Amino acid sequence: MGKTKSVLLAAVAAAAFAMPASATLVVDLGASTPTDIAGIGNDFETQLGALNLTQYAAGYQSISVTNAPVSISVYRVGSESGLANFVNIDSLPYGESSPEKVWNLDDILISFTQGADGALGGSISFSNASDSSPLVSSNVALFLDPSLISNNNYSGNDLFFGFNDSGSPDGDFDDYVIRITSAPVPEPATWAMMMVGLGLVGAGLRRRRTTVSFV
Repeated sequence: MGKTKSVLLAAVAAAAFAMPASATLVVDLGASTPTDIAGIGNDFETQLGALNLTQYAAGYQSISVTNAPVSISVYRVGSESGLANFVNIDSLPYGESSPEKVWNLDDILISFTQGADGALGGSISFSNASDSSPLVSSNVALFLDPSLISNNNYSGNDLFFGFNDSGSPDGDFDDYVIRITSAPVPEPATWAMMMVGLGLVGAGLRRRRTTVSFV
């Protein structure tokens, strides 16, 4: 039984070391000032608050990726607008949710892999017939969990952005809301280590079964 435990422990250790580092999205807030969402008229204040996103910032400096390679996914979350707004991802337009004011965290639009650290890849912007605004724009706000702000940076694997379109310049950033997530992508060597770990687990379980005896 002692050898079986040793094999299982070795398998767990191999699997643990095989797991890649946590993927992280980092936003340089620059001179932007985090402001409370309460009172600005955002139609999704309750849903954002449930995620502890109680503040927002517009006019931040940049969005970058660390611990690459990572899988980046973009989701359509909700909208409240009198205009036909779009989020454009690498020149492909994705319209607002229908019906509007429906909150959905799982409506995925596109996923892509970013292989190196640096600025968030792909071209992502909001637009309508009157204006076009990249993610780093005064018309776009990043919704913030205050606990994730450190040294004027905001870090997380799950970012929410809201668009304030030209049709309703009310500053509530709820005309189109998207979500961008990052997840680690294991490299080939990591996959090999994980397979070794799983093989050791299987060997340990088989050994455990064969050592059972009956009287």
